[in-house]
Amino acid sequence: MEATSHAASTTAVDAGQIGEGVPKPSVPFSFAWLEALIAEHVQGNDEPLTTKLGRYAILCAILSGALGALCALLLRNQLGLRLLQIGLVLEWLFVVAFLASNARQAWLGYRHQHETFARELDQQLVQYNIIVDGIRRYPLPVIATHLRYVRDRKSVFVYRHGLISGGMDKLGILPVLVAMYLQLKDWSFGNWKGLIDHVHWLGVALLMLLLITYAISWWGARAKGRLDLYEMVLAEASVRTEDDRA
Repeated sequence: MEATSHAASTTAVDAGQIGEGVPKPSVPFSFAWLEALIAEHVQGNDEPLTTKLGRYAILCAILSGALGALCALLLRNQLGLRLLQIGLVLEWLFVVAFLASNARQAWLGYRHQHETFARELDQQLVQYNIIVDGIRRYPLPVIATHLRYVRDRKSVFVYRHGLISGGMDKLGILPVLVAMYLQLKDWSFGNWKGLIDHVHWLGVALLMLLLITYAISWWGARAKGRLDLYEMVLAEASVRTEDDRA
């Protein structure tokens, strides 16, 4: 009998009770409230691994190359050739800047990989616990409902986003290099007058499509990272210890 009453009381707590020592929330639970809480305590944990300089560099590389090629196709004169030259030079400079930025990040991370990673984990764990403790002030059924909803939305988001950008997050800069190679593979360096003959509308359209796809991919990476963070803190907040149930 005592075991039955104890199980019933535990079920009642799991169904929505909060410990008496925990302060009651002042506002209803919502994703807007959760985002405000995360934004207050988390800085950049869902950011892509590339730096801001690297992201701007690769976007500028695609844009400058596409605009230079577009000017050459439209003008078909000396001015168009000069603009194409400028666009190609800028494109390669931005690509080099992208590679240099990522190489620097990789080198810094390699030099103090374990120490830096351990310090970051300690700092993030403190922020993580603050967020989880804030969520645990709400009834467990509310947390469980939002957790299931986030998981379902993430599955749908990953599927739909994959139809647009595919594995762009895994390919990285490779499509840009392939597009540049296909555009200029038959051109000999120094033959600037014949450069326009190697620029065609298909290459320009491909570069512009890459620009749009990269922008969508980075937006998708940030959005998925946020959904992962929502799921992580909600899942942890739904775990109640014996002290929480007392």
